[in-house]
Amino acid sequence: MKFLNIKFPNERSPSLIIHIYYLMIAITFTYLYYHKFVQGADFLNPTSPGGIIAVANFDSVKPIQLRILIPMIFKALSMLQLVPPKLLFFFINTGLAYLILFSFYFLLGRYFKSKAMNCWLAPIIIYPMIWNLVIMNGQFFYMDFALLLSMIVGFYFIAAKKPNLLLLTFFIGMFNHGGVVYLIISYLLFNYRDLFKIKTIIYSAAMVVIFFGVIYAISSFLPKDAAGQNIGNNSMRNFNLLFEHPPHLLLRDLFFNFGGLHFIVLLFVIKGLWKRFKGPLLYVNLLIIPFLISMFFTFSIEEMRNYSVIIPNVVLLSLMFLSTFDNNFLRPIDTEGNEIPVGRHDKK
Repeated sequence: MKFLNIKFPNERSPSLIIHIYYLMIAITFTYLYYHKFVQGADFLNPTSPGGIIAVANFDSVKPIQLRILIPMIFKALSMLQLVPPKLLFFFINTGLAYLILFSFYFLLGRYFKSKAMNCWLAPIIIYPMIWNLVIMNGQFFYMDFALLLSMIVGFYFIAAKKPNLLLLTFFIGMFNHGGVVYLIISYLLFNYRDLFKIKTIIYSAAMVVIFFGVIYAISSFLPKDAAGQNIGNNSMRNFNLLFEHPPHLLLRDLFFNFGGLHFIVLLFVIKGLWKRFKGPLLYVNLLIIPFLISMFFTFSIEEMRNYSVIIPNVVLLSLMFLSTFDNNFLRPIDTEGNEIPVGRHDKK
């Protein structure tokens, strides 16, 4: 059984047994998602956010038609005719869920010292995913898994200071969902000390160009009279919803968004424990603030799946809060890999 301890694909990666662990969790999560949404989805409906075949055939409406990455992958694999369409989508989502766990392991490595503990801790991200994408979610969108993966991978390349790979991630992610635009804000927050340096300006501007360039490129393939619009203003709708939506549903959404992890983040702020972590790895998570503000104008605030963009930030801030307690296994580090003395036992 020694082969299960082999690091794959390289020495920086988890052992094979951890990959099996991630795959089992990915299959479990995707199975739940499949039976709630995919099983009854209409892949052919051009006006449905789940119309993956309609998007692949460029028969859908804006802005759904702009989200072509998963439909193109789906269409290419469908040509092999190995399995039925919905089973194929199940396999694609399982792969994405596995990659979410695998990439979150590497992101944890930018925040906490123990690689062994990070291996087993990475699936904690499944907890808010279950709440926001399954339990509290009421609508099927084929691009949600890939969007979360793009955010985690982009976040990692920001924290690892690999801007070229960040640009590549941003470019690919734009073909899936424009929500990756929040990576620009994350990049600026992480580089708050170097905002006016030429490198920061160039890479930020490059992502802005990619954002509009990809939208223009995909739109150029659509008929000029294609239904729908790229971006809509939802502010009045969301404002009215605060008064028209049943109060018990508003309270439900408030309490169970992220499975309640946002209350841990609130404690982290109120108790002032965030002051022990001052630096880029903390401030990059301020993305939560501009995201929530823009959420009111661009998305539907009652759709819990929309908040999945900031799931990595909420989970990391929650873990940073927990790392301040005595006798815990979390050992936070700074951008240089040096351990940060944040617990009471470290202050003595």
